[in-house]
Amino acid sequence: MWAVQLRMIGPEWNQVRPFPSREVCLKNNRRASAFIWPLVVAFSLLVIVTSEANRTGKPRRRKSRDEEPERTPQPIPLVISNSPVIDAQAIEEHRRPAAPWRKGLLQAVAVAVAVGLLIVNLSQSRATSRATQQASSAAKSTAEATARQLELTQRPWISIDTSIESPLTFTPEGAAQVSVNFVIRNVGNTPAKGLSVLPKISIASPGEQDPVMQRSKVCEENRMREAGADGTLFPKAEIAKSVTFLGDPWDIVKESNRTGSFSPVVIVCASYRSTFDDSARYTTGVTYYLRRIDPSHPGLYLRMKDRVEVPRELLVLKYDPIGAIAAN
Repeated sequence: MWAVQLRMIGPEWNQVRPFPSREVCLKNNRRASAFIWPLVVAFSLLVIVTSEANRTGKPRRRKSRDEEPERTPQPIPLVISNSPVIDAQAIEEHRRPAAPWRKGLLQAVAVAVAVGLLIVNLSQSRATSRATQQASSAAKSTAEATARQLELTQRPWISIDTSIESPLTFTPEGAAQVSVNFVIRNVGNTPAKGLSVLPKISIASPGEQDPVMQRSKVCEENRMREAGADGTLFPKAEIAKSVTFLGDPWDIVKESNRTGSFSPVVIVCASYRSTFDDSARYTTGVTYYLRRIDPSHPGLYLRMKDRVEVPRELLVLKYDPIGAIAAN
């Protein structure tokens, strides 16, 4: 309409020339409004979303006392019921879903740790017990060794020396007769109490009267005798005994018929106790073979002949280390 009117006016065209620019402005305003509405909608949505988020995320702020109108308090009826008290924490824990595999894993770890601690405790207990036993055994061994060393250094020691006093002769019954002197000395550091000395003679016969077995019998017999028959022998002191032996004629004949000769065996056993240990009983046993010297062969010691007498200077007692007891 505006354009048609402008053309009809004609001469005022130049006066109304600004109208086309106004049309351009209207077109620009329409384009601007087309862009503003989406922005407004987007901003509105943003405000709505933000307000909704604030409404759900934050608690509603209470009005202050100045903003709230004064209200008249209304009476509230008090109702007491016997409803059970429920623990909110227990309800929350009950509602909370449990993780079975985590619980089982924790239980397995706890059991493993307990078993490990038990094994460690048992191993340590065994090690401690073993160490205690070893220490006790070592202490016991040390005490026994000390006591044994003290006993060896302080106990009495009896030695026996022999010498021949008479020639070898025979009785009318055929028994071999000889006299032997014994010297018993205490070479220890303490007195020997209850000393008992038992000498005997036998005819050695292999398989029947073994000298070692005979010595064991004589020493055992001396142990069973009344203690103290020879009194107390002090250190460095000595006593002497002279004994005349008679060899059994039947044993002499039996051994002479078997081998053509016989060998007398002199056995001496001494039994005694110490002053610091009255229960301990010690024994010293010696064994000697009675031999004759061959004048034509010096250094050769021969056995005896039945009914053949031997002068004292040709007799000798040969010490037998195998049949002796060295003061045990």
